Amino acid sequence: MSTIHCYDDDGQVHLVGAESLHFSPAVYGVFIENDRLLLLAHQGSGLYTPPGCILTPNESPAQAIRHYFRRLVDITPELGPLLFIEDQYRWLDGRPWQITALYYALARPFTASIGLNESVEADAPPRWVDLFDLQRSQFLFGFKAVTAGVSRLHGANLPT
Repeated sequence: MSTIHCYDDDGQVHLVGAESLHFSPAVYGVFIENDRLLLLAHQGSGLYTPPGCILTPNESPAQAIRHYFRRLVDITPELGPLLFIEDQYRWLDGRPWQITALYYALARPFTASIGLNESVEADAPPRWVDLFDLQRSQFLFGFKAVTAGVSRLHGANLPT
């Protein structure tokens, strides 16, 4: 039996057997605009994550991320390329999960304006963060995806 390290949102490790993992895909958006990145901050730790959600049955990643952003910032973003895929081993709601996370580049539709919606079910309202002030230590997860997005979309690199 192999042991898996699952991490909760506070960074605590939970050791579990591989056979006890639950599985779900998830989708996240890397939304970069004017050298800023739209992020969520975990309420307890203050660490950043890209906005996104776990997929529900019969929901495509494109549908899920567009619907999620519609609720989050009142726009339906344009879906760009798939930037990064990673497996996360998370402890959520008292259970161990293997989450396959898909990270897509997102863009604002030409005529849309963003209103940051504080009534969303997220831990905290979304916020714009200066892209080149970000470091790995500020992220709960998603830093590699953000780095891939910056590199692909802007030809620059973030500090590690």
